[in-house]
Amino acid sequence: MGVTESSSRMARIGEAGWLKNEFRRGERFVADYQKLKDADEIDHQSQSLDSVRSHTMKRFQRRFEQRTNRTRRAFTLVELLVVISIIGVLVGLLLPAVFGVRRSFNNAAVKFEVQSLHDAVNQYKNKYGDYPPDGSNWVAFEGHLRKAFPNILQSELNLLNPANGSANSYIRNDYEGRVMDPAEALVFFLGGFSKDSQRPFTGKGGPFVLAGAGYQYNPARENSFYEFKKERLLLGDDEVRGDANDLLPVYSSYQTTAPYVYFNAKTYQSIRPGGLFCNYHRSAPENPVMGVARPLLSAAPTPVSLYENRDTFQIISPGVDGLYGWDLQPGSGTPKLFSSTGQGYGLVGAMWAPDSNVNRFRLVATQTEFPMHDNVTNCIDKPTFFDNIDK
Repeated sequence: MGVTESSSRMARIGEAGWLKNEFRRGERFVADYQKLKDADEIDHQSQSLDSVRSHTMKRFQRRFEQRTNRTRRAFTLVELLVVISIIGVLVGLLLPAVFGVRRSFNNAAVKFEVQSLHDAVNQYKNKYGDYPPDGSNWVAFEGHLRKAFPNILQSELNLLNPANGSANSYIRNDYEGRVMDPAEALVFFLGGFSKDSQRPFTGKGGPFVLAGAGYQYNPARENSFYEFKKERLLLGDDEVRGDANDLLPVYSSYQTTAPYVYFNAKTYQSIRPGGLFCNYHRSAPENPVMGVARPLLSAAPTPVSLYENRDTFQIISPGVDGLYGWDLQPGSGTPKLFSSTGQGYGLVGAMWAPDSNVNRFRLVATQTEFPMHDNVTNCIDKPTFFDNIDK
């Protein structure tokens, strides 16, 4: 074989290899193209399926809404009655709990005010050397004032002396020979006095201010021991209530017009010309039972320890119902007293003896009512009288 033939053969072999390579490249291109085409068709198909699915859901939603609108109807009378009955049962179950919480809150609010007044009376004692009198006895009253205000003018004392009733009844407005009502005494002594040592009552900031020919109560008193809210200072809430000339106000208890009452231990009871006098406050003459407040006897009264807080004082609140609950029986009648645990006592000879018909802070005349149960005092630690009853 010659050189020329050999060269020609080699050229053919090279050309065949090139064609083979090109063919293979063409096959790969076709395969890749087919893959791309197939992927594009799948994408189109997917988009088409999504469109169909969305359209189908919209049609289903429209049909569902149309069906729902066609089948919607109002409640029947029976259904409404059932619902109302269920609500009524729930309200009946919840109301006692709601009222219980409210009652506890009110009792706590009254107890807080009683304790605040108690603290104010102690502050008064720290300043003047003794607890303020409750107005039931002029001798005790005058003695205290002369000790508290050594330079006081006689004209100041004359304003409150029961012997001058014809001249100063518009100020004192007392009953049963009192200087003032026990509820009035609380405001009078804690409201503050003038710094004028000779005129503690009529000087600047004192309880009385001159207006024309007479005096008026001064609402802008100074040096007070307790901040009385002016809207709760009431006139005429004692046995002579309704008298427009009553100059001395009382301080209404929490959420009622009946006032807080103050009793000094020295005059819980005393001997008067007519016999034994048991101190009291009468807030409502038209209701001689519900409107009377008295000091509490001790849990086990003895001649030595007859009353609670025997050396200090008692403050009584009627509670949110505004009713105290003691009886009156003035003159020769002997009232019923209660111990701090609710037992009633009557006077037998010179001693107080338990009365089997009077107990649990309830008089015979009020067997179906419990006006004393929500009363509050500083001589019982528990919130109300009822909480301190011997169960």
